[in-house]
Amino acid sequence: MIEYFQKKREGGTTVLNYDSGTISAKLEQSEKELVSGVRFSMEEGRSLALIGETGSGKTMIARSIMGLLPGNVQMKDGKILFCGDELTGRSARKLLGDRIVYIPQNGLESLNPSRKIRHHLYDNLKKIGIPRAELEQEALSKLALVGFPEPEKLLDKYPFQLSGGMAQRVTIAISACSRGALMIADEPTNGLDDGAKLKFMELLQTVFPHAAKLMITHDITLAELCDETLVLCGGRMMEKGPSSQILHAPRNQYTCALILSLIKNGMRETPVLHSETGECPFFRRCQAARPSCRVNVEHHQSGQREWWCNHLI
Repeated sequence: MIEYFQKKREGGTTVLNYDSGTISAKLEQSEKELVSGVRFSMEEGRSLALIGETGSGKTMIARSIMGLLPGNVQMKDGKILFCGDELTGRSARKLLGDRIVYIPQNGLESLNPSRKIRHHLYDNLKKIGIPRAELEQEALSKLALVGFPEPEKLLDKYPFQLSGGMAQRVTIAISACSRGALMIADEPTNGLDDGAKLKFMELLQTVFPHAAKLMITHDITLAELCDETLVLCGGRMMEKGPSSQILHAPRNQYTCALILSLIKNGMRETPVLHSETGECPFFRRCQAARPSCRVNVEHHQSGQREWWCNHLI
């Protein structure tokens, strides 16, 4: 995996500037804060992993970018700039499948089982203005790009005739039928071994060489393959910076706990240690928590790295 770092592209034009503000869900008699104060930017050709446990806010951040927040969820005081222009929910939805592309967690579930692969590809190709006479050739070229040696045999198949791996590659081919400047992938490597994850990232680089790539994942080994990593806990940004530093020399207690929970590190648990809650979302499970963490968490910045903690490791 270390070799992959040496293949990274240098960043260029800024594609995305993201400020979550506060993302909250309206419940029957209350309101629940889901994400707060998360900020990052992405440049063309670069990749960023959002990592954290289930419920840390990863998917809500992705949905807010795509303009697909649930009806009872709102972003307040946030701002998203895409290629220099402010992005709203409506404008984001218009860009989906073209300038903003999405690769879902489960390829089979994302495809319409009643439609042939041909028509899935044609829909996106028509959206970007490919003439009818060129649709089949373009569809074949996209399927070949993602590794199908005989793409013509795939066009008239239905999704239920594909394996899970084939369906995932088809969804990437569909996403490639675009002018994507931002690619968002949601848990795209579940069930894959490390070698397959590396091949997947190499495939994304082949298909989207110039796009900024946002990887939503709980998989630290996948995050290691990205240029940068942003660590989330309870909807807060705990640490952010180059993956090679964040995941091999973490400065935040929560990042350390995530790394120690890996199988290779003994799957160490982080049990609840404190009955009180604190300003820091990791307070109740943090072995190094101090009384001051209950009422105050300072935001430190050092170069490209950021973390929320009033006592550093």
